Amino acid sequence: MIYGIISIKDNQTSLAYFKSKKVSQGNLVTADRLQKLANVLTAGDVIHVVSVDRFPSVNAFVIFVGIVFKTGASLKILDQPYLDVGNGKHYKASIEEHLKVLVGVESANINRLVSAFKLTEAGKEYVIRCVTDISLGVLAKTYASDGILHRGS
Repeated sequence: MIYGIISIKDNQTSLAYFKSKKVSQGNLVTADRLQKLANVLTAGDVIHVVSVDRFPSVNAFVIFVGIVFKTGASLKILDQPYLDVGNGKHYKASIEEHLKVLVGVESANINRLVSAFKLTEAGKEYVIRCVTDISLGVLAKTYASDGILHRGS
């Protein structure tokens, strides 16, 4: 099967990308349904996503990548091809270590901010979203095809 992960960040252009990859409308999955997608993945499945910033957090991305790798599926990320996995591709140790560091920083900053202030539930969700957006942005920019790893002229 061919799946696509979408979020509110996706527009007509990115939806056209999924169409070009032959992702059926019924196989477009929102980030809040990642666990349901993980439960049905099998070897040979391909999951397309425009960018890692479609995931709810770096931690969610790392967990999902582990599931993809374990099931024998493939994850293809248009904007960060360095982070593609499956079909014989896996991360170098340095990338795995960087992901661990980002997960740790994300978690520590969320815990610090949430515990330092008396926030409502909505306030906590807002702080969590801000921190995860920052850490996902760092991940996206670091591994973008035109980012710091770009080896062009």
